[in-house]
Amino acid sequence: MYIKHIAILAKSAKNLNFCVAGLSRTGEWVRPISKNAENNNAVIHDAMVYPDETEPQLLDVVEVKFLKTPVNNPIQPENIFYDEEFFWQKESVTTLEKIIKWRGFDHREKIFYNYGRAVDVDVVLKQSKRESLLLLPVTDLKIKIKLAADHKKFYANFDYNGKKYFKFSVGDIDVRENFKNHGEGEYFFRQKAIVLFSLTNPYKDSRCYKIVAQVF
Repeated sequence: MYIKHIAILAKSAKNLNFCVAGLSRTGEWVRPISKNAENNNAVIHDAMVYPDETEPQLLDVVEVKFLKTPVNNPIQPENIFYDEEFFWQKESVTTLEKIIKWRGFDHREKIFYNYGRAVDVDVVLKQSKRESLLLLPVTDLKIKIKLAADHKKFYANFDYNGKKYFKFSVGDIDVRENFKNHGEGEYFFRQKAIVLFSLTNPYKDSRCYKIVAQVF
């Protein structure tokens, strides 16, 4: 067991639970995950609450105890098993401005290796440096809603580095809540935004999909 302090930059929806990600004090991305594979390693509410039973919020700086057991996930190298026997501890609160001034953005020509909404797992595995979390500035951010049989699907269209990107799934809980009463269609959201992107593990089609995990 060992301790890391992370500034939480994403707490998005994942299988009715949470996908949490943040930056360590050394500027490295960390994605705490559970050892429950049946739950797709999502973080459940009771696992991440503080001793006073309040829930971690975005930009909280949190002390988390992690296991030394290796995850061995080549797609998401930032993943670390957290120790479920210990409460997470809130240390302080930071701001996005402070984080950007200290660390800056993850400037990349492309978002996760290509210009599409997904990337073949074989392409990811060929990369000498793999990553599944990126903090990037985007423009002309729009939310597209599609109606499924019993629910709504939320997607993001936007511009980044002179290119247009389409149909990234939205995991941001607040964005989904904001648009939950909208009908099918595309809606302008923000001219400028800072987005934390996440790359999923491979689906049955052997593709890894790109997620808008958090919008600032």
